[in-house]
Amino acid sequence: MKFALFYHSVISDWNHGNAHFLRGLMRSLRARGHSVVCYEQEDNWSLKNLLREAPSSIAEFAARFPDLAYERYRTGPQLEATLRGYLEDADVAIVHEWNDPFTVALLGRLCRELGVRSLFHDTHYRVVLDRAYRDRLGLEHFDDIVAYSPSVARRYAILGFGNVHVVHEAADTTVFGPLGLPKTDDVVFVGNYGDGDRDEEIERYILEPRQALPHLRFAMYGVRYPPTVVARLQNGLDVAYRGRAANVEVPRVYSAAKVVLHVARRQYVELLPGTPTIRVFEALASGACLVSTPWPDTDRLFRTGEDYAVAHSPGEMRDLLAWLCEDPAARERFGRLGRETILAHHTCDHRAEELLRIVGP
Repeated sequence: MKFALFYHSVISDWNHGNAHFLRGLMRSLRARGHSVVCYEQEDNWSLKNLLREAPSSIAEFAARFPDLAYERYRTGPQLEATLRGYLEDADVAIVHEWNDPFTVALLGRLCRELGVRSLFHDTHYRVVLDRAYRDRLGLEHFDDIVAYSPSVARRYAILGFGNVHVVHEAADTTVFGPLGLPKTDDVVFVGNYGDGDRDEEIERYILEPRQALPHLRFAMYGVRYPPTVVARLQNGLDVAYRGRAANVEVPRVYSAAKVVLHVARRQYVELLPGTPTIRVFEALASGACLVSTPWPDTDRLFRTGEDYAVAHSPGEMRDLLAWLCEDPAARERFGRLGRETILAHHTCDHRAEELLRIVGP
């Protein structure tokens, strides 16, 4: 089959974790003999920000992912003709929610007109919570809704949508795996600051324990951290803030750390239970010893307490970090069991098979 994928960006993962899964999914579909091309808007937000920071990023992406086919399009009067051309010989189109609403609606209509099987892929909460935004998307033209968590899927069902499927994100094991590097950091957190939706959690579960464990080496990676926060990390807390880490470099970051932290975003605990961020899948795929703040694993994706440790309070986080940084056998066990679960259930190969079952032969 020929898959036409319409996503915010496959080139840029600057504050865009969906690109991680997309790349792995494309590789998994290609490995099964399917044609896959990703189409992205030329001036998308994530790529513009990445190019400001790293002007050679497009060439670097092409060198690192030479097997992934993509095209960039412009909006404007020619948009409908351009999208029609992309779809004319496609069998399946997957349209991600982080596209311009006009483009989403146009793609849905064109797929219906051309007889292309259309899937709307939702990996956020804005569509199900914002009716005015949702009404602009023309979702009635899509054949299927693919939601990345059961809580998102349930909201679509309540709204009256049929053909709603749950397809969780997963680890791209062509990128993420154990590297056996020397441990140069004790505790590492990889995550973007975002819109302040976990600033309190970062304060309580990373910075407070850091103050109580001054002998440990803490490092943080990510973008959109306010200058005041960066200054505090570097000058007051002795946390090595290292800015953006390209996703292909993150396995090295995880493998060189004794403990990796996951701090759940507030929305994914309160609004969308059962929604792990992709960092959980990636850290476990790397064989990392992961410590997470609590999040409700409603689909029982992992063996909580075996695949990773959970800190229910800042004090518990402090104690877990102190223990695990001194206990290599415990770290090895968490890392081994977590990777075991990923390889058994949560790779991009698993998700490609799930999608192929949805679209049929």
